[in-house]
Amino acid sequence: MATRVTLFHNPTAGLENHSKEELLQALHEKGYQTTYVDTKSDDYAEMLKEPGELVVIAGGDGTVAKIVKHLLHKDIPIGLLPLGTANNIANSLGIAGEAADIIAGWDLSKKKPFDVGLVNGPDGESIFFESAGFGIFPQLISQHSKDRDEKKSREEELESALQHVQEILHNTEAHFCTLHMEEEQLSGDYLLVEIMNIRLAGPNMDLAPEADPGDGLLDVVLVREDERDKLEAYIANRLRGKGNTEEWQVRRAKELQVEWSSKSYHVDDEVHESEAPISVGIRIIPDELEFLVP
Repeated sequence: MATRVTLFHNPTAGLENHSKEELLQALHEKGYQTTYVDTKSDDYAEMLKEPGELVVIAGGDGTVAKIVKHLLHKDIPIGLLPLGTANNIANSLGIAGEAADIIAGWDLSKKKPFDVGLVNGPDGESIFFESAGFGIFPQLISQHSKDRDEKKSREEELESALQHVQEILHNTEAHFCTLHMEEEQLSGDYLLVEIMNIRLAGPNMDLAPEADPGDGLLDVVLVREDERDKLEAYIANRLRGKGNTEEWQVRRAKELQVEWSSKSYHVDDEVHESEAPISVGIRIIPDELEFLVP
């Protein structure tokens, strides 16, 4: 009997041509019985109530987050077809290439547990799949969302985002931060405090190369004011097409409390603002999801 799957497709993700028909054909050739859902439709959430034996998501990180938040506590594997710009989640899981090739290589027995982060802040509780943090990334999200050009290629969009990071670094001030973790407390003036579930953040910035989204731990990346030149050099190298040659201060924790002297923080691609200073609790929830991996 054919495996019953539901394909959730964002037809506007990226610039490349990944039509509904091409995706359905590749899934049919794999032997799947597929129901198609446009993620822009009003009833996509209803279709997640009984999605079958496999959920397939074709889109970028935003589409992935939009769909998988409905799959928490459910024992349903997820297949990713990365069609977005950064594709941080897919890249962190080692998933890349043409959609048809990814589908052809799927094995339902090869699954990777995936943790979820929970943030308790001034706005209440929210979850993240990539990262939450303070400093340059809330500014980047706010600024870049205003300047995005849908006509740019994936490479041009990533380059534009890195240029925005560069501009922010030239103009931003560090902020005082205190972090309370299970076994230590840290404080100082930081440009960036990023609590990461995966290794990549923003425009494919490889800040936590050892992060494992299924290890039950958060990777806490810290960039101090006295490391500004180092971070600027990292961005400049990335803009020249060079890989990650820098290492950052990283702590691992299941739970932490962050006290930040400024007013904004982000949870994945959403920026939250409150009266400064702000206090935010963050913890990991292990094994909430499972993804098919190569």
